[in-house]
Amino acid sequence: MARVSTALVLIAFFVVFPSMVLATQYLVGDDLGWNGDADYEGWVADKTFFVGDVLVFNYVATGHNVVIATNGDNYDNCVASPNFGVYDSGNDAITLNEAGTYYFLCSYHCDYLQQKVMVTVN
Repeated sequence: MARVSTALVLIAFFVVFPSMVLATQYLVGDDLGWNGDADYEGWVADKTFFVGDVLVFNYVATGHNVVIATNGDNYDNCVASPNFGVYDSGNDAITLNEAGTYYFLCSYHCDYLQQKVMVTVN
């Protein structure tokens, strides 16, 4: 009987919290990383993001950063302030905690290298 109860609890957990179990970690830009050389729009095109997934931004900390822009207009125009956060460690893991659209940009290279990525989370 204990085995059946444990199995039912596990099944209920997976149904209620699927993103915690199935979360995926993505390296932004894959092997090119977060440096302005990658096609970030193309990188995102074949991916489906879910609540709980994690984006990892790898870059040279002295030359780049990650800014979470507040909206699409600021993203389109490379406006870094106001923002929802600025990261500058060179290896930033950002969990996508809510459904919606997230806008990430490098405040140093957004304008001329188009170093930015927009992610829609289901």
